Amino acid sequence: MPSNSCLDGFEFRADGFFFDEGGSPCVLVGTVEFTDFWNAFDACFSSPLGRKLIYAATDAEECHLSKTKQAQFGKWFGRRRAEAFLSGRAACMGWGFFQHRQIASPAHDALTVGWMLAHQEHLAQKRLALEWRQPTNEQIILTLSPNQQAMTPPPSVQPLAWLSSNGEENHPSSLRSVDLDHRGTTLFAGQAKSFFLPVSVIQRLIDGLRGRPSMVNGPLSDWEFESSIEESDLFKAVAHASHVAYNNTDGPVYLQAADDWRGHLSLHFSDRGFGSVEVRQSILAGDDCTEFVVHSHLPAMVAGTVVGMWCRAHGHRGKVRCSLHDGCLNLTVRKPRMNYE
Repeated sequence: MPSNSCLDGFEFRADGFFFDEGGSPCVLVGTVEFTDFWNAFDACFSSPLGRKLIYAATDAEECHLSKTKQAQFGKWFGRRRAEAFLSGRAACMGWGFFQHRQIASPAHDALTVGWMLAHQEHLAQKRLALEWRQPTNEQIILTLSPNQQAMTPPPSVQPLAWLSSNGEENHPSSLRSVDLDHRGTTLFAGQAKSFFLPVSVIQRLIDGLRGRPSMVNGPLSDWEFESSIEESDLFKAVAHASHVAYNNTDGPVYLQAADDWRGHLSLHFSDRGFGSVEVRQSILAGDDCTEFVVHSHLPAMVAGTVVGMWCRAHGHRGKVRCSLHDGCLNLTVRKPRMNYE
């Protein structure tokens, strides 16, 4: 069973960026939070995206393992050591217990199936056809059979500007302490069952959805985007999903002055690897809008939550405008103008 010692190779940086034992960026998300996010995101498209998510997780994990020394093995030696590393990685990341083509306590069904498939293909050194069933919420059983496809590396991804690094993680930074608790193969952040989500999973998922029509109804439908935001409908779908997930929570956001934002933003983002959010202007300081600058690998996810927090704090539906400047997302939120005519 894992303990927090399995996180010794992780880097939890004070600037809000997290990296796993192989140096890959990741974020800490709640299992309920991600389920709410995924259900809302999937509903923005006319056909289900479950297989897209599975294979985004598989390809992201395969790329990670190809660069991870502990996962390598030879023809005659090292396989058991690699198997132990893979099982330990799954448990340490909070994904569940992977063993004998079964997953116990999965963090999320499609994600864990994708990660398990990557592990099995890595050990078999060949492509496998996938079928799976879920007898209970706590158990997934995979059926894997030989696939005639060649074992070629996953395609490379050129993330959209709003899904790529803005260089913040390359700046010197001290480390932060993170309150995590492994209970068996389950990871808790505070009281929330959570897991580490590699940023590359979301990058690959979004890359595979470029050009696909999506529809967002509700508060985000009238967000304004400057031309610097490519695939703005896709951005809007991601932000909408994180907005829905946040609105399904009930934590209060009490603000009396602009500086009060700092603690709330740190708790939601910097303490979980999403980077940082800077408040440049605030209606609490007499400005005509609140301006946020988002430093993150996943700024669209952050944007949806930030706007949800603003609406909860001020009791208004916000009028939102998004743009990219110097690799960072600028988010301005204004109170809607009242029309008394």
